[in-house]
Amino acid sequence: MIQDDIPMGGRVARRAGVGRLLPIAIVVVAFVSGCSSINSTANLEPASQQTLEYYPGLVKGFEHTFPRRQIVVLAVNDACESRSPGAAQSSGEGQEIGLTVDTNGQTIQRLYATDVAAIVQKALVQAADEAGMIATISTQSNYSAQPVDADYVLQSKVVKCWVKKQRVVDSDKNASWQTMAEFALDAAIYKPPFHIPFWQGSSSETYSDPPDNPGVMSEDQASIYDEPGQVLSVAFTRAVEGIFKRGDLRALVTQDRALRR
Repeated sequence: MIQDDIPMGGRVARRAGVGRLLPIAIVVVAFVSGCSSINSTANLEPASQQTLEYYPGLVKGFEHTFPRRQIVVLAVNDACESRSPGAAQSSGEGQEIGLTVDTNGQTIQRLYATDVAAIVQKALVQAADEAGMIATISTQSNYSAQPVDADYVLQSKVVKCWVKKQRVVDSDKNASWQTMAEFALDAAIYKPPFHIPFWQGSSSETYSDPPDNPGVMSEDQASIYDEPGQVLSVAFTRAVEGIFKRGDLRALVTQDRALRR
């Protein structure tokens, strides 16, 4: 480098020029590459159809803890469905369950799912069976205080079903995806033919991907799931199974004397 500073005519001028341009070119390329990585949302369609799934056995500790009582699971009321845009439902996309947003918080994709209420009802039946009860499905959505060929009737409503996938950037300008899902149910269990609930409560879960881990740096965390619907499915499963993990419900059912003959 010292020798290049010695005047040697045009050759020195040319080499000095290259020396100055090369670092500038590297900086420009790095900057453009960094911006591309941060804002990379390529190949995302305006709408994405997601699948809501129930993952049996995800919650531990409640399996086979209930007595073998029969419970009817009514059709689920979905308060979230009524808040979905009418255009989405009429086009067959189903109800809106979430969004994908860029680093500026701008929506770049809307997320939809179909048959959410039916999926939740089937999941409640599976969770009741896992708990040790004998569950059956009903097409009726609201409980009617009259004799039923079962020990209990479960009426429920989805009050929260939402997932948000967002592009985030760490302190070193490294971009990644972060997904947060929320699912919540209100439930009431009746003992026919009484009209007052035998038990009522709610179950809600929030799940993030990558999972919250205070002991791990953000740049060292990696997403587990590819689709936001899978992240929502984890929160959904935990909320459903959470109903039957409730100690107060289990104690009531265990101590209860069945009226059905």
